[in-house]
Amino acid sequence: CEFEVALDSGSTDHVASTVDMPGYVVEASPGSKAGQGFIVGSGQRVPNDGQSCLNLQSTDKSGNTMATTFQVAKVSRPLMSVGRLCDAGMDVLFKKERAEVLASDGSVIMSFERQNGGLYIAKLRLKRPSPPFGRQG
Repeated sequence: CEFEVALDSGSTDHVASTVDMPGYVVEASPGSKAGQGFIVGSGQRVPNDGQSCLNLQSTDKSGNTMATTFQVAKVSRPLMSVGRLCDAGMDVLFKKERAEVLASDGSVIMSFERQNGGLYIAKLRLKRPSPPFGRQG
C-alpha cells in the first residue's frame, strides 16, 4: 500500500488519518486520553483519536525501513514532523529539490521530493502491520 507523506517543520507530531493506514490498529495515546487535538492549516481543531505504530519502507533502491508512531486524527494528508525526527536522533537537510532524513552516521534514511507549491513529499510503502503478539509455542 502506498503511503504519501508530507514533511512538516511546523507539525508537533507525525499525524495521519485512519483512511491512510488500512489494517493498522489505533490505540489510545496520552494525547487522546487527555482530550487533546491538533490545529490544522485552516485553523480548525481536530481531536486526537489515538496512535498507531506504522511500518514504512522507502520505495527507492535502498528499501530502508522505519517503524514510527503516528498520532491519528482526521487530517487531509499524512504529515511527518521534522521536530520528532530530530528528537529521534536524525537530522533533516532541506535542499532546493529535496529534503533528506539522515541517520546519526550521515546516511540517507528517506528522501522527500519538493513538489510544485513547496511541499516536500515522500512516497513510501506502508508495510503490513506487525501482529499484536507472537504465537505461543
